[in-house]
Amino acid sequence: MGEMIQVRDGRELIIRSAIPGDGQRVYDFMYALGDSTDRLLTHPGDMRTVEQYESSITQIAQGGFYSLCAIDPETDAIVGNAAFYPGSRVKIAHAAGMVLGVLPQWQGCGLGVWLLNRSIEDMRKNPKILRLDLLVMDGNDHAKKMYERVGFKVEGHREKAVRQPSGELCGEYMMGMWIGNGNTTNE
Repeated sequence: MGEMIQVRDGRELIIRSAIPGDGQRVYDFMYALGDSTDRLLTHPGDMRTVEQYESSITQIAQGGFYSLCAIDPETDAIVGNAAFYPGSRVKIAHAAGMVLGVLPQWQGCGLGVWLLNRSIEDMRKNPKILRLDLLVMDGNDHAKKMYERVGFKVEGHREKAVRQPSGELCGEYMMGMWIGNGNTTNE
């Protein structure tokens, strides 16, 4: 089930939407990702539960969540993920917040850009979503440049917005991308 892709270094991955039963896989991925860097908000000390991840996955069918998984066929583990959370209030329902992550051993082979481009393409097909938003922590320059290359723009910077477990304070960039079709005012 899913689509098989090959990344630049020749490794193959299964790409598919998260499905019911993936809660543990998503939890394991998020834990490993958060443990691999301090430049993401994900941290092993404040993980959601497997049941909470599973609950988000069940919202995919109703359009309340989007999750595109890259799965290593050798281990059956999620190694990359792009997710969108549509706004939950009337005035922001046209915008979706994005998170993207790739485990270190799968970075540098084009997987992050592939997931990013495919998920943006999928969001463009959703007539309710006109805008994409994301946050990038200071020091995550590779991710910031990747987002800029596909069309996200820096729309602001929040100083000392994140406090690391070590006590270090760092900022984060607010980035956005308009994907709407022009049928609104005040663009």
